Amino acid sequence: MSTTTTFRATASRPAGAAGRTGQPRPVRGRRWPARLAVLVLVIAVLVTGVWVVGFSSLFAVSQVKVAGVHRLDPESIRQAAAVPLGVPQASQDLAGIERRVSGIPQVASARATRDWPSSIKITVVEREPLLAVLQPDGYAIVDRAGVAYETAPTLPDGVLRADVDPRNVELLAQIGVIVLAMPANLTKQVDRIASTSENAITVILASGVRVNWGSAADSPLKAQLVLTLLKQRPSAIDVSAPHSPAIR
Repeated sequence: MSTTTTFRATASRPAGAAGRTGQPRPVRGRRWPARLAVLVLVIAVLVTGVWVVGFSSLFAVSQVKVAGVHRLDPESIRQAAAVPLGVPQASQDLAGIERRVSGIPQVASARATRDWPSSIKITVVEREPLLAVLQPDGYAIVDRAGVAYETAPTLPDGVLRADVDPRNVELLAQIGVIVLAMPANLTKQVDRIASTSENAITVILASGVRVNWGSAADSPLKAQLVLTLLKQRPSAIDVSAPHSPAIR
């Protein structure tokens, strides 16, 4: 007895054929025209924005603002800055403006910023007088960084005389450290400060007492020691080694 087996052929469904509903899938390529249109619109907006900010007269500089000046004339800052008016904000050379203003001897630093929509703002830090070095034509005025930046006919109030080469910036800066460390009741007793090197600084008081300060190291401690030792009415004080002070 024979057995007959019947095989039912099943057609395989090729990839990409319709789903169960028999409806064809949407063609993705049809979305590209819409996406391309959006991309072109975005690029157009960006290009327009760049042109408006960087090249149009809408954001052109019409004035220069100056901040931070006390002794200097704001107009002198504007002249040194040489900001080209009528040029768009984005095209302004801020580094160049800062460099030109910093070239003024009385200026310690300068910062230029864009003040939208039509201004450049220049913020200045002026040099503060701290020391004065006697010269044939007057006093060379020196700031805390040791920079001699102008000449005055007389010794300004609140400025201490320093018998130092005005070209020795490092030594003058160290003397500045000492002066800034002194309390007011000691500063007002100082006649002048003399030195030829950073390790041999002498503070000469108006009373004639000479203080061997040594270097600028430990200046706050040295200043307090001098005030304490002055009570013993010495003719000379040595605080160059602050943990072993001496008087005579």
